[in-house]
Amino acid sequence: MNKSFFTTIIFFFVGLICFSQHTIIMKSGEKIKGVVMEIQYDTITFVIGPNFKSTKIPLKNVSSIFFNEYIAYNGELLKNDKIKTARSGNYTINYVLKDRKMTIIPKISIGTEDKGSVVVLITVDRYGNVVSAEPGYVGSTTSNKYLYAKAKFAAQEAKFDESPLGPLKTKGIMTITY
Repeated sequence: MNKSFFTTIIFFFVGLICFSQHTIIMKSGEKIKGVVMEIQYDTITFVIGPNFKSTKIPLKNVSSIFFNEYIAYNGELLKNDKIKTARSGNYTINYVLKDRKMTIIPKISIGTEDKGSVVVLITVDRYGNVVSAEPGYVGSTTSNKYLYAKAKFAAQEAKFDESPLGPLKTKGIMTITY
């Protein structure tokens, strides 16, 4: 019984060290990384390093405590991500946006006979909103300003599923073929 109890305690502390990293910024500017175990009576009990050295830090010496959030993906455009397809009337929209799915497909219309594909570099926030759209990205087969404008407005109308634990902004591309 004692052996399993101590094993459980060790795994608990190892789990805390691996998954609950905190950073304390001292008023002196020093940064200390570890795990906040307790804040009581104006004192922080803080565990540092793999040897589980417990330290008591007076709260009056602390400027800030950061509870670090781990995000494995930083939101940059990835070249090897899967191309997804959506249809809007007679038009095809291909898009690449890591781990996201288009939930509102924009309505695409065109008032001319112009043809071509416009690649739009998009930035999407955690809530699925397109916060920026830049037409004419690498891979566009036209330089027609009218098609660029139509593609930009269409991209801004798109909506993607939410990713509350993902990066604040995710970059992707949307290709609209006219």
